[in-house]
Amino acid sequence: MRIRFVKTICIIFILCLLTSNISFAAESQTENENYSDIDYLKSVMDMIRDRYKGNVTEEQLIESAINGMFSAMDQYTEFFDKKEADSFFSDIEGSYVGIGVRISSQTNDICVVEVFESSSAAKAGIIKGDIIVKINDVNVEGKTSEEVANLIRGKAGTKVNLGIMRPGQKQLLNIEVERSEVKINPVTYRIIDDIGYIKLDIFNSNSSINIIKALKEMDNNNISKLILDLRDNPGGELSQVIKIAEKFVPEGLITKLDFQSEKMEDELYYSKNKELKYKLVVLVNGLSASASEILAGAIQDTGAGVLVGTKTYGKGKVQNIYPVLSPEAYKRYSKELGATILDAYDLINNYDIIPSEDEIIGWAKITTGEYYTPKGRMIDGIGLDPDYYVENTYIVNGVDIRTIDTLSKQVRINVNDKSIDVLNAEKILKLLGYNIAKPDMIFDKESAAAVYEFQKDNGFYPYGVLDFATQQALNDKLENLILECDKQMAKALELLKK
Repeated sequence: MRIRFVKTICIIFILCLLTSNISFAAESQTENENYSDIDYLKSVMDMIRDRYKGNVTEEQLIESAINGMFSAMDQYTEFFDKKEADSFFSDIEGSYVGIGVRISSQTNDICVVEVFESSSAAKAGIIKGDIIVKINDVNVEGKTSEEVANLIRGKAGTKVNLGIMRPGQKQLLNIEVERSEVKINPVTYRIIDDIGYIKLDIFNSNSSINIIKALKEMDNNNISKLILDLRDNPGGELSQVIKIAEKFVPEGLITKLDFQSEKMEDELYYSKNKELKYKLVVLVNGLSASASEILAGAIQDTGAGVLVGTKTYGKGKVQNIYPVLSPEAYKRYSKELGATILDAYDLINNYDIIPSEDEIIGWAKITTGEYYTPKGRMIDGIGLDPDYYVENTYIVNGVDIRTIDTLSKQVRINVNDKSIDVLNAEKILKLLGYNIAKPDMIFDKESAAAVYEFQKDNGFYPYGVLDFATQQALNDKLENLILECDKQMAKALELLKK
């Protein structure tokens, strides 16, 4: 935690820089009413200690009181305990210590739905579609994916043993994997004919470098027409959205941050881009929020591209995150320094003291200001209206196409095999109109019969086995179905082909 704490000093979180001197340092209070407020809260804690027949620590009472105060403010202001803060920082930093898999809880099983490239899991031989049955000889049946993820994670350099069930294997596979730092790449891209497509899932610390890699690939292939997909992107770091905006927004203002406190100067961010390379369409929806709206709003206001989709979320507020000293540390530093300090950043900025892990009780994420688009629009609670309003169709034959993943093509699947690939294959077959009553993870006789019919209809040797060629054919059908259902994507392609 101490290493992470030092690291966060230099990191920009959410939509605000950690460079201001704003703090929780309390001024010396002499008014009697202030003391009476403090005495009142102390009396409440004394009453609980005296009358509550149960186990509760002073730290738990204080954390609960802090949480209560933060819950009285807007929905974006909250208090994180250390465990919650670690999870938050992992999302924003785009890294964590683990083995490099994404798991999902399906029909009481824990399935590997993605293995990150070059991860320790990939090197150990774990593949997409594996079912995790045990972790260090502990049965995980019935546990949530979050509970299992916590069991898998640990200190870098330590090892974890996974009991894996895999189609085609009669016995449980025992695979030992070393834990290491995993960096999450939120960028995927491909080229559709002569049009580039880039999907950005979140603005974490790895976003801009991977967007730059994607754009280099586009440039190497002489791509001048581009779709930037910000759908379902909840936002992230301000520094990242500015770096990315500079690639798409012409010379001029990108955004302005207007802060509440007089101690925090308003901040304006500019692009120096004098030559726009791409004819650009940006895809947005109701879950495109915060940093996504900064980028989309700047592109729309400057005419650098057009927005296609539905109205965005409408989060125009910015937050800073501050480390909060524990009561013990607060008392000790107040005595040593002669100043009442609650925000640990004050110790660093004003006294050159870096507190230890034990001296931090949690982290406070507070709304500190608002941002504006280049044309001065404040979109909080309003959102951005797309230039072309297009709604998507997601449900076909009772199946939500958004819940389907491509088949892994890692193993052949026969009758009685169990795999996440079976679930996805059955969903695709049901979408296509084949007889699948209810998609599940068991490749039963009904599944085999549907595969047999699909193979016969598509020129394959029909024998009801989910082999690699059939899996690829189903993946191809899924891609076509997604394009048919994704009317927003279709509109973007239409605009760029003109």
